Amino acid sequence: MLPEDKKAYLQKISDQLAEWETKIDALKVKGEHLAEEAKLEFEEQMAEMNEKRAELSAHLDELTDKADDLWEDVKEEAEEKWEKISTTVDHLFLNSNNVASDGC
Repeated sequence: MLPEDKKAYLQKISDQLAEWETKIDALKVKGEHLAEEAKLEFEEQMAEMNEKRAELSAHLDELTDKADDLWEDVKEEAEEKWEKISTTVDHLFLNSNNVASDGC
């Protein structure tokens, strides 16, 4: 992969992390207004999502440091982590909207 492609990919991941950070902040505000039982479930899901986000962020740092010839292998792992956190963030965001529409 050309260095320009690597740089563009790293920027794409960095931009996505920033977007998720904005969504996470919005979710935290919604979470403050949940009933106690829903709040416990929400906090568990947020902890899982934060763990996955941290893994992806650490992997982004690793990607930055990898030599171009090893980068393709590391990129595949990054894409797997990306998919996991994307699914988790989307799930949390959808659930928070459903809870909000139920009157909480």
